Amino acid sequence: MHRPPLLTAVLRGLALVLGLGLLVTPASAAGRDGSAHRPGDGSALLGVLQDAVRQGSPGALAQSRTGRRVRDLAAGVADIATGERPDARMRFRIGSVTKTFVATAVLQLVAEGRLRLDEPVADVLPGFVDRNGNDGAAITIRMLLSDTSGLYEYTNDPRVEQITQQDPAHCFTPRELVGFALDHPPLFAPGTSWAYSNTNYSLLAMVLEQVTGQSYGDLITRRILRPLNLAATSFPGCSPLLPAPRLHGYTKPDPAGTQIQEATYYNPSFAAGNGDMISTVGDLNRFDSVLLGGRLLPARLLRAMLTPTPGSFPNTDVFRYGLGAVIARTPCGVTVYGNAGSIQGYETWMSGTRDGRHTMSFVLNQDWLDPTDIITQAITAEFCPR
Repeated sequence: MHRPPLLTAVLRGLALVLGLGLLVTPASAAGRDGSAHRPGDGSALLGVLQDAVRQGSPGALAQSRTGRRVRDLAAGVADIATGERPDARMRFRIGSVTKTFVATAVLQLVAEGRLRLDEPVADVLPGFVDRNGNDGAAITIRMLLSDTSGLYEYTNDPRVEQITQQDPAHCFTPRELVGFALDHPPLFAPGTSWAYSNTNYSLLAMVLEQVTGQSYGDLITRRILRPLNLAATSFPGCSPLLPAPRLHGYTKPDPAGTQIQEATYYNPSFAAGNGDMISTVGDLNRFDSVLLGGRLLPARLLRAMLTPTPGSFPNTDVFRYGLGAVIARTPCGVTVYGNAGSIQGYETWMSGTRDGRHTMSFVLNQDWLDPTDIITQAITAEFCPR
């Protein structure tokens, strides 16, 4: 749910080669996994991926985990130039799923007493927010996490797109991105409403750096990625490279939507602190499972993270926002927790049951289909009993 400005990409004038398939990879012999939400044989979720490809996504890739069983599902292609199939080992850009990693690190500092949820931002970054009617003394850490700060969405400032077009190698910093937002008045008084804003998480990245003296990427790598052995997950900084094996991303920059351009290699720093990470479906499932299983946060802070914010996502009954987490309720009543990410070339979803024993993540390697219905269909297919 991070939609950054378009970047210049190289046109790959090639026809799509579509393929559909199912790969089942048991991690060990079948056995009791203790999950209350057992999926079917994967055909329903595979059907959702196939439908996304029929709607125009070059490819779709998912992985579900229930206890000791792992199922990989693929449709379409990972690279329209070669026809290579999507593979669960492939890396991709996860967009706003980054926010859950950032929120987890912030809440870990709260658990250690180095931050307070209701601490004003002004206590950490004195004077920084205070201009154009923005008031750092009135905005708390909790408001940033829950998108209730009222800060302007910096991606709506035309300078961000202008800079990325004029100088694709420009290395944005969280401070610079938040600065664009602070050149605008707030959308509403802090704590009085809800509006999704990437600005909040770039500002939280600054908070992490101010409190710890480390860059937000290094901090999250040391606290989360390395301990969980998420070896395929990384912060690329300003590098345009996407490590192999990779799922190529695609975009349609022309208004008519008739051309497809590759959007795999680009500098993602325009999403610094809120949408710049790279990962795989397996690493996302691992992270979500450990987080929901209570191994990264104390129970009280995990409950706070997973508590819906009143008024969040007001136009849907399916989704709510917590503290850096999206809460989704399926038609059969199962609630799952994770996040969604939209960034040029990719749409990503991460989800798991409250105990962390059943997870499912997927990615589409395009950015022009509305992911909302696809996510709803995918979680219904995976988490609702037949």
